[in-house]
Amino acid sequence: MNYPWQFGIPQFALLGLALIAVALLMSSLFELRPAVPVAEGAAPARRGTGLVRRMRLRPRLRVGRGLSSAVVLAVAAALLWLVSLVQTYLGLTGEIPAARVLASPIQNMPHTMSVELTLYDDDGHTESRQTYQVEGDRWVLQANIVELRHWVNVLGVHSGYKVTRLFGQREDGVSPRQDQIMLNGGDDSFYRDMRQGTWWTQPFVRSAYGNAVIAAPGEYMVFISQDAIKTRPVGR
Repeated sequence: MNYPWQFGIPQFALLGLALIAVALLMSSLFELRPAVPVAEGAAPARRGTGLVRRMRLRPRLRVGRGLSSAVVLAVAAALLWLVSLVQTYLGLTGEIPAARVLASPIQNMPHTMSVELTLYDDDGHTESRQTYQVEGDRWVLQANIVELRHWVNVLGVHSGYKVTRLFGQREDGVSPRQDQIMLNGGDDSFYRDMRQGTWWTQPFVRSAYGNAVIAAPGEYMVFISQDAIKTRPVGR
């Protein structure tokens, strides 16, 4: 099962914006002031010829003490709110390229296709490329999905997935006689663990299930979103 981590330039930009917002927020609540000498009339400590002055963060609530502090607080709150909204959108709309499919009907062989399947790893690099003969008029690619809770997606962690099966579907409704083609070791213990509830009920996981995409012959890119497998024709 793959759990890609999506944290790139947009997330770093949002992190920088959040740090600016936190700095503005802290500056409106605290100020840096010189420390008061312990003994009255005591001379400040000297190092060489330079005067050493200790600085101390002293809480000084400025809310209500001026228009400028209220504006700083409002700007900081607005920036943090904007960062959370944008990162939520990026987290929930993130897609991972999982495969590329080139399916072509085979002449003089009814209800049969040649399917070239390219699988990608988490970084979008080619992991394997194989050509299969599939019985059917449409191809079906199935994956196991572990849907994470939205707050986990916001942190940049993509929902888990594993492409597991390739098979065909006939337009006339007749069940193909060909066995399904198992990919990446098949389902392993995915459904057994689901029945036993050994992992998918944990706080980070919202749901777990199998999901499939079905398409006519052609060339397609296959993506994994936060909750499903989907496909789009190449070039669209």
